[in-house]
Formats: sequence, C-alpha cells, structure tokens
Amino acid sequence: MVTDKKTTAPQASDKSTSEPAPKKTAPEKPAASPKKSAKGSDKISAKGFDKSSAKGSGKDKAFPWLKTLLVFLLIAALGFAGWIGWTEWQAQLESRVGISDSLQAELAETERKLTQQQQLSRQTIQQQAQLIGQLESQLQEQLYSINLRLNSQAERILQLGTASRGDWLLSEAAYLIRLANQRLQVERSTENPLAILENVDTIFVQLNDPELLPVRRALAQDIAALRMAGKVDREGIFLELEAISEAVKQLSVIEPATASKTPEIVDTEADTEQNRSLLNSFERFSQKLGQLIVVQKRQQRIEPLLTSNEQSIIQNNLFLLIEQAQSALLREEQIIYSASLEKSAALLVRYFQLNSQSQALIERLNTLSERQIIQPLPDISGSIAAVQTMLNLRQSRITDGEQQK
Repeated sequence: MVTDKKTTAPQASDKSTSEPAPKKTAPEKPAASPKKSAKGSDKISAKGFDKSSAKGSGKDKAFPWLKTLLVFLLIAALGFAGWIGWTEWQAQLESRVGISDSLQAELAETERKLTQQQQLSRQTIQQQAQLIGQLESQLQEQLYSINLRLNSQAERILQLGTASRGDWLLSEAAYLIRLANQRLQVERSTENPLAILENVDTIFVQLNDPELLPVRRALAQDIAALRMAGKVDREGIFLELEAISEAVKQLSVIEPATASKTPEIVDTEADTEQNRSLLNSFERFSQKLGQLIVVQKRQQRIEPLLTSNEQSIIQNNLFLLIEQAQSALLREEQIIYSASLEKSAALLVRYFQLNSQSQALIERLNTLSERQIIQPLPDISGSIAAVQTMLNLRQSRITDGEQQK
C-alpha cells in the first residue's frame, strides 16, 4: 500500500509541475527564473509528498486492527445468527415431527374406527339378510300351510256338497268312537265308554249298509272287551273307609285293669276248722303245682300305658293312614293303598282294646287291603281304525267320481 502511494505521489508532483509549465513559456521572464521556479516547486512538492506519506503511514497502521475486529464481530454475529436460526429450525422440525406423529395416530385411529364401523355394518347387513331369509322361509311355510288348508277345505266343501245321510251318520259314529276312547282314558271307567259304543252300534243298525260289516265286527269286539273288563267300585271302597274312620272314634284305648276287691272273711267259730283244712289242702296243692310250673322273667320291655296326648296322637295317625289309603284309591296306587290299611290294622291291634267292634274293623281293613283297585282298561282302538278306513274309502270314491266328471 505504501509503495502504491509513493508511486502515485510523483504523479501528483508531475501534475503540479506540469500545471505551471505554460507559465514558463511567458517571454517576459528570463531563462534563469525557470530553474528557480523548478527548484521551488520541487521543494513544495517534496514537502507535500512527505506530509501525505506521513499521514498515509499512520492510517495504514490503525486500519488493520479495526478491520480484523470488525471481521471477527461480523463472523461472531453471523455464527450467533446461524446458531439461533439452526435452533429455531430444529424446534420447528421437532414440532412438525410431533404434529405429523399426532396426525398419523389420528389417521390410524380414524382408520380403525372406519374398519370397525365397516365390520359392524357388514354384520348388521348379514344379520338382516339372515332375518329376511328366515322371514321369507316362514312366510313360504305359512303360505304353503294356508294353501293346504284351502285345498282341504275345498275338498271338504265338495264332499259336503255330495255327502248323503249315510256319510253324515258315519261321521257321527266316528266322532262318538273317539269320544268313548277319550272317556275311557280320562275317567278310568268302563260304564260311559260302553254306553257310547252301544249307541254307535244302533247308528250302524239304522244305516243297514253291508259295507259296514267289518266296522261292526270291530265294534262288537270292543264292546265285549269293555263288558269283560270288570269294574272297581272306588266309590264304595272310599265310603267304607270313611265309615271305618268314623267308627274308630268310638273305640277305647287299652286301660289298666282295676284291682279286684278281696272278699271279706267272716270269722265264725263254726267255720274255723273247715277253713283251716281247706287252707292246708290248698297249700299242698300249690306246692305240687309249683313243682310243675316254671316261671321265667319277661325278656321284652314292658310298655307303659298311654297318656291322653299320646292317645290323641295315635288316633290322628290312624285317621291320616285311612285318608292316605283313600287318596291312593283314587290315584290307583295299589302298593300305597294296601300298606296304609295294613298299618291301620296294626295300630288297632296294638293300642286299642280287642272287643267285638275292634275285631270287626280289623278284619274289614285286612279284607279291603287285599282288594285290587287298579281298573283294567281294554284296547278299543280297533273300531276307530275300522271307521277311519271306511271314511277314507268313501272320500276316495267321491274324489275319483269328481275327477271323472
């Protein structure tokens, strides 16, 4: 830099010397004056050059330190600004990453919810489809059953339109036979079913149709089976047990025997010797008899006499056993019926006095316990099958005739 200024200084002096050159060309001054002026100008230029060079060298010594300081401050400012920018950029980047993660989580959650809703919608659609299919099948079945009923009703109306008096009576007979079978199973008695079957036989007599001979044969067999079945008089047995229960109230329980009064001995002077002789003979007889009779101790426990409360308990147990026998009679439970009556007879023998009344009740209870209370029920389904076969045959004839027409 100094060299540059030194090189430029002569240029300035040259310029300064070159500038007054036109003045030297004036004709008035002598030739010696140019030399003096040149020397003076050289001195002035030299002095100016020295002053400028001194100033330039002082400036050159102070400027590099300031410049380096400014450079360092500029670099520090740029580094601090870059660091702040980098930290801000990192913070924004992290915030963006967090926002992106939250957005991805929300997207995943929404996708999961959408898939669940799709599955639920599919399930509901499938269920609705199944329900619709079931309803359709049910409707089809109902329509099919309705069509069958309509067809059967139409056939029935057709049959009713062409039915004769004999067909009506035959249908009535079939109904009565079914009623007889039901009454036999429900009432467990042969009287009412027998009367109904006899009325059916009179209907067949009114018809006087030779085609009904197989039906009448089956009906006669069922009537004979009902007559041979016998009858269990449940009402009579029930009432007889009730009468026995009332008679038990009049019986007396076993009581202790009262001590017999000893006859008073009248001492008389006339009978003293005779009594003594009788006493001696009685003593000798008792001694001989004691040698023949051996007395043993009782092995069984002697039961004490019953109190009034115990007597009432025994009577109530007896009443309950008789009522249990009546209930078993109505339900046709043979084992319970017989066991209840046997226990009743045993209580009478054990706790009541054995007299003519108690003996009669005990014998009657034993007799009733041996009776059969189960009503035998015959099978009367043969007449039902025969009548149904005849009805089907006549219906087939009617339908065949209508088809031919």
